[in-house]
Amino acid sequence: MTAISTSEIAFRRSTNGDLEAYRSRFADAEIARFLSYPSNDWFAHVTGSDNAQCLIAAPPGGATLAEIHVDRDEDGVGHIELAVRPDLRRNGYGKRILLAFLRGLGSGFAELHAHIEIDNVASLACFQRCDFVEAAKQDDDEFCLLIWRPKG
Repeated sequence: MTAISTSEIAFRRSTNGDLEAYRSRFADAEIARFLSYPSNDWFAHVTGSDNAQCLIAAPPGGATLAEIHVDRDEDGVGHIELAVRPDLRRNGYGKRILLAFLRGLGSGFAELHAHIEIDNVASLACFQRCDFVEAAKQDDDEFCLLIWRPKG
């Protein structure tokens, strides 16, 4: 696949037609280990709520690069997860997708929180390269909380 810049990445809300493709990514051990399987209840939540979204990241008219799931709480804080297509990982796509989100839709949040397993080194590094800052390690669940705030 040809490298894609952040300006070439668009986001749209998931539709029913996206669910099976997203579920198929859970055949990948890394995705299955670090993210919860998208159940029918979860999909109803992210497609039927104003405060929760599953977004498809793709170049206009192109194939899906990743999915971003974000829930907004009552304080305007977003809780974000990123699932990059397995064949694109470790090539900078996660960073470019996350930066495109932060420059666009992400700027509408008071801040974004990423709860990442402490042994998910690639994901921690990706979010930190996009200006997420470690706020806490939650030893009981073995998660690290990273926070991003819009500049300005």
